Amino acid sequence: MTASTGHDPEELTRRLRGARPSRVVADDALRDAVDRGARVIILDDDPTGTQSVSGLPVVTEWRPSDLAWAFEQEGRGICVLTNTRSLEPAEARIRNAEALASVHAAAQGEPYAIISRGDSTLRGHYAHEIDVVESSLRDNGWGAVDAVLLVPAFPDAGRITVDAIHWVQEGGVFTPAGASSFARDATFGYEASDLRDWIEEQSNGVIRAADVAVIPLDLVRSGHAELVAAIMAHGAGAHVVIDAVDDNDLRCIALAAIAAEELGHKIVYRTSPGLLRARLAQPSPEALPREVVAAAIAASCPATPHGLVVVGSHVPLSSRQLAHLVSTDAGVEHLVLDVPSLLAQSDSKEVTSALVERAAQLLRGRDVVISTSRARVDGADPSESLRIAREVSSALVEVTSALLARSRPSYLIGKGGITSSDLATRGVGLTRATIRGSLLPGLISIWQGADGMTSFSTPYAIFPGNVGTDSSLSDAVAAFRAAANSTG
Repeated sequence: MTASTGHDPEELTRRLRGARPSRVVADDALRDAVDRGARVIILDDDPTGTQSVSGLPVVTEWRPSDLAWAFEQEGRGICVLTNTRSLEPAEARIRNAEALASVHAAAQGEPYAIISRGDSTLRGHYAHEIDVVESSLRDNGWGAVDAVLLVPAFPDAGRITVDAIHWVQEGGVFTPAGASSFARDATFGYEASDLRDWIEEQSNGVIRAADVAVIPLDLVRSGHAELVAAIMAHGAGAHVVIDAVDDNDLRCIALAAIAAEELGHKIVYRTSPGLLRARLAQPSPEALPREVVAAAIAASCPATPHGLVVVGSHVPLSSRQLAHLVSTDAGVEHLVLDVPSLLAQSDSKEVTSALVERAAQLLRGRDVVISTSRARVDGADPSESLRIAREVSSALVEVTSALLARSRPSYLIGKGGITSSDLATRGVGLTRATIRGSLLPGLISIWQGADGMTSFSTPYAIFPGNVGTDSSLSDAVAAFRAAANSTG
């Protein structure tokens, strides 16, 4: 393990004050590099990674016809929703391998780059997924990976990396990731804040912290040629942590990585949503104008101007956001799926049927929020906790699917990674969709089903469990409500 220092927030402040200023990358330079570069395939371990980008196709299955459709769409990126964060490690490995084999076949010789999209708070199957991505790429003839670039920074959401230590902003204060609430996750909990130690922890010691390279912030900000050389200095599949504090840093990293790829360096990226926008040369997202959201709602021909919010995430921020919405918005009705009661029943319908009936009645006259009960129910070990999470998510899918068969709301919000993915794939049957843009800038993306590919065309907001402020869920409902009311 490394002898990590710098875990004091005051020391972080001093370090940032003494750092070189960030370096600005011209829009044209980044856009030209992306246009020259390979198509970017984003293997998204849950759907919330799309929050920082727009205009990309999304596929939730990887049949040849789905990927052929995705490759035919405009833009330089494709999102493939693997939803592996909801799976056991062995299942996650199989799913990544299957998806990559299908991507390779669909590409038909077109060059592509792989981003294994993970969580900015470090939850997920990092070591398993990177290992299977590397082996699958070799098997598919892509070639041996020279470097794995780990860039979990997501400045929009208050996640930064300095001197290989990852920081998470909670309550307006930067906290070392290993001391944050997210590190106590029942399935994906961890202890390390230094990403070298974190990689060793995630790989159960297979990858030693001492073997992990670091590209520090001052080098990121030093100059383009220096950063390209630093990336290319590492080969043989080395894991390389790269510091980043703001979007300028991420744009510098993206430009340098593309340059390294052009020089033949084989790179696999493991990133949060933060680097996606830079790697695709997209501007910082603004909220979609009300008239655009209103047009999307109108096109779906809703039966009511009211919407449905489904909250499965149990991270503390999600619970605070839910409490804020329920306590401040008189226009919503809150219904609760009681998890202990659900787990005690052999048939979930004994718990869900009454909830569906009540929600269908309420949706005629107001917005409805369905959430799981807030007391977290953990298993005896991470595997059991994941099984419980899947069972609860399945019940939410059952409720939502039955409710949508009876009602067509103006909008749908899925809150939480597993929840929003299961709603998309099993609840409403989205196999192909387009990312319309952000409901709230850079935090919540709106998907809409591809024309003719699904009977569900209601605008669907993917709301991560771990982003925003306490009022962000209220803000999202207000934005959708204003758009729905403006359709007339």
